[in-house]
Amino acid sequence: MARGYLERVLLGEERGTFSWGIRFLLGPLALVYLVGLTVYLALYWVGLRKRYRLPTAVISVGNLTFGGTGKTPTVQAICRMLQQMGKKVAVLSRGYGGASSDCVIVSDGDRVWADAAKCGDEPILLAKGLPGIPVIVGKNRRRTGELACSRFCPDVIVLDDGLQYWQLHRDLDIVVVDAVRPFGSGFLMPMGDLREPVGGLKRAGVVLINNSDSTPFTEATVRLVRNLVGGALIVRARPVPATLYAVEQDRYLELEWLAGKRIAAFCGIGRPGSFLQTLESLGASVEIFMEFSDHHRYTRKELKSIEENSVRCGVEAIVTTEKDWSRLGDNAQIRNLYVLGIRLEIEEIEQLAEHISNRINRASKAIAAS
Repeated sequence: MARGYLERVLLGEERGTFSWGIRFLLGPLALVYLVGLTVYLALYWVGLRKRYRLPTAVISVGNLTFGGTGKTPTVQAICRMLQQMGKKVAVLSRGYGGASSDCVIVSDGDRVWADAAKCGDEPILLAKGLPGIPVIVGKNRRRTGELACSRFCPDVIVLDDGLQYWQLHRDLDIVVVDAVRPFGSGFLMPMGDLREPVGGLKRAGVVLINNSDSTPFTEATVRLVRNLVGGALIVRARPVPATLYAVEQDRYLELEWLAGKRIAAFCGIGRPGSFLQTLESLGASVEIFMEFSDHHRYTRKELKSIEENSVRCGVEAIVTTEKDWSRLGDNAQIRNLYVLGIRLEIEEIEQLAEHISNRINRASKAIAAS
């Protein structure tokens, strides 16, 4: 309970007197973090530290805040776009929540070799959703990048969650922001959920405004972003339900199957409310909805409780997200389980493809000349 309240405070969802007191106490730590970050970055600005350049084009997908902006679906969309261009692609991920600190080949493009306990849930989701694309996990992106280049010889590397990975040179930074809350709480960590000051958006070559179909979203958000990024390409996107997988039947169903069904649902993602809204938009009657913290590791006891509560309420199905399913592992033995898959729909897809292609060509020329 206390942890959940603190998360809401940092996300800016709590605005009561007590929450402001917590922010006031954390303010000095946020100032220390800002000073430390500024000094660290100054070493790059004056040339005392150099960014390492891999022998291939590198595209980063990242965000300014912690979680909930749709970074992983964006990585998937960019990788599929690159595949359609005929490019050989590899993905580098840090593997948040995984136990391994070494370089791990999660997928070689043909087979998934690791699990979420070892490398985190997002790399598993990427590996399962991107056939033909190797996924490598490791905290040191220079090492994982060198491994990807030597083992798979990619034309381009996509750096998952790479905006704040200063050590590695990128040829394009794609920054994902939420249409309703583009800068999260507006406060720097640990006072809020900003990883760096809002001015960091100036490094973006592309800003992807996700959830652009949200009712509160207005063109004022676009103007606000435009004032910060200048000439960067701004594109709009929205997540759309794409697949419904019946785990016990090992087959995909039409999304219309959910219409009129009484269901139970559970998730541990950055924006659980969006999952609930998606289910309701598909016509499902959500009788039970259980929220867990982002990247939550489910126990057998928790899943048994979910199943028992669902049986007690007489629901027809239990539905979760692809991200949650990827971290269930051996605990996935839950009856009547269905998995809803989400894909990103980008409005200005042709402009984005052209922009990315130009950056890759420019990077190839620079690497050849070096």
